[in-house]
Amino acid sequence: MSPPREVVLGFDVGFSRKRPSTGLCVIAPGDAEPVRCAHVRAEEALAAARALLRESPLAAVGLDGPVRPDLQLTKLGRECERRLGRAPFHLRCKPGSTKAPLGQRLHAEATRLARALVASHPEVRVFEAFPNAFLRTLLAADAFGRVLRRSKSQVYWERCMSDGILTRVIAALYGAASAPIAARLTALTQRDERAAAVCALTAQAGALGLDTRIGDPEDGWISLAPRRFLADWAREAL
Repeated sequence: MSPPREVVLGFDVGFSRKRPSTGLCVIAPGDAEPVRCAHVRAEEALAAARALLRESPLAAVGLDGPVRPDLQLTKLGRECERRLGRAPFHLRCKPGSTKAPLGQRLHAEATRLARALVASHPEVRVFEAFPNAFLRTLLAADAFGRVLRRSKSQVYWERCMSDGILTRVIAALYGAASAPIAARLTALTQRDERAAAVCALTAQAGALGLDTRIGDPEDGWISLAPRRFLADWAREAL
């Protein structure tokens, strides 16, 4: 398989102007530095994205924040959130609601970033990512007991790495170019950069048409890993 050359960007969306809360990850297969990450304040996010892209054309972006396909704002909850809020997902990877106060802030910031990226990269494809769900649905139903919400991203990442499932997903998405990408991702330790890396993998899966989508055409989809990698419980529930 020839290595795909498209560059993708992942955003773990934050909105703090006082401290770094936004993670970014660019994956550029075949490049001398195929994975490039940053952790910045919200106001620095677009400048950081430009620096990481290094003038490469951007094929797709994955944003961990609510975005509608038309990039318009809404004050309502969405079907993708309701579906992941039901059993068996509700105790493992339940998203917040767009209509909640925190959801409205994330929605506004994710939409701001998406609009800016579309303006500067008109051909870019935008995908909504949800790293906790992407990772948790790769793992068996009984992989954990109860995991605290604030710890889920780290716990899920580390298990997916130790089990090798995330490396297998990367291999499926990047073929012959996957080894240096997987090696660099394995070395990540900062939680927002890890989340951004999952967002970038989401963008790659979406760009290849391999993502598993939950939602509808009006309010949007949350994209997960390719269906063949989902654990039985998640595949059956979807």
